[in-house]
Amino acid sequence: MNEKRPLSFNLFMLRLLSGIGGGIAGMLIAFIAFFASTVIIVPEEGATSLSFFVVIVMAFLATISANTITAASLTFMDSEKYSRRKTIITQVFLFNLILFVLTIPLYLIGLSMEITIGIVAVHFLLSAFVSSLIIEILAGYEYSLVSIYANSLGIFVSIGIALLLLNSSVPDQVIILGAMPGVWFILQLISGFVELVYDNYLRAYGVDALNIKTDLGGDSMMEKELEEGDEEEDDEESEEDDDDEV
Repeated sequence: MNEKRPLSFNLFMLRLLSGIGGGIAGMLIAFIAFFASTVIIVPEEGATSLSFFVVIVMAFLATISANTITAASLTFMDSEKYSRRKTIITQVFLFNLILFVLTIPLYLIGLSMEITIGIVAVHFLLSAFVSSLIIEILAGYEYSLVSIYANSLGIFVSIGIALLLLNSSVPDQVIILGAMPGVWFILQLISGFVELVYDNYLRAYGVDALNIKTDLGGDSMMEKELEEGDEEEDDEESEEDDDDEV
């Protein structure tokens, strides 16, 4: 069983910067698409089919760029942990491409611009959540449970903040543009916090509870009992075969 590497403050800040940088890249692309839509679309026409198309393109470009750039940045900022650079970037890119294809029907059945914006928010959250899980699992599956707990908590915090902003006077366009850097900032912040707490727990109690190879429920003992039972059955069957031959 490999020993877990403690998370230092420098690594924590580098990961945080990677998330913010990737999110800002996605935000800039979304802003360009939004700015182009304001130039092309006549305001009096309202939510036309062209405006929906611009939103779909904006969501696709923003998510795939933000998540892929964040994945690439993490592999450079912490190359010791995220050493499988090409695999991480490829898997994150492919997932976001597949997710976009799956969300196209949802965008097409959007009855209003408000519903479409809600779909964009779900698309952003889901893409960042799974992309982060892919990055952490490929970095080291032994501690994938730490990533699952941390990212789940980060997504719940992101959803709570998003709901508060939607119920405030903040324009929907501002929420959409700030979604990717905001979500990735929260994911990396919560992930670092959870990992630091777990490192302190590991030092204090010495029980590597979130390592998938740690046996907490007596599974190994049950497997040994089953193996012993199978061996006894095999011995009995072999003895019966010997008796039949005699």
